Amino acid sequence: MSVQALSSQGMTVHVSDSGSPGPTWQLIPEISSIGGPSGSASIIDVTDLASSAKEKQMGLMDEGQVTLDLNYLPDNAVHEILRAARAAKSLMMFKITFTDAAPVTTFTFYGFVTGFSVSAGVDNPLKVSLTIEITGAVTKA
Repeated sequence: MSVQALSSQGMTVHVSDSGSPGPTWQLIPEISSIGGPSGSASIIDVTDLASSAKEKQMGLMDEGQVTLDLNYLPDNAVHEILRAARAAKSLMMFKITFTDAAPVTTFTFYGFVTGFSVSAGVDNPLKVSLTIEITGAVTKA
């Protein structure tokens, strides 16, 4: 039994435009699930004529994507910022905050909102599935 497992309940995600002088973090409200970062690295084939089997090296990391499921509030200013960022192809900053004790762990990264998919159904809240394509490295603090 793991007595050190962290609860997901209480995690937060903030967004900021990528302008200067520094980030002005705004809480993304109504998040029901967070997925990612889902990164991987490419594999480079470095086999030469003297090789007796395939030889490989690890290429650059691609930090992948983060997906957020939200209860969508069409009149919410932060939800509108995210929708507009996708339409404008704006580079944004994101910060995921975990629930561990001080010092609290955060993942900070730049990304583009590439997906903003609204869904509705009987006996379900209005939802948005948000996809963020990460560019550059994810910084853990």
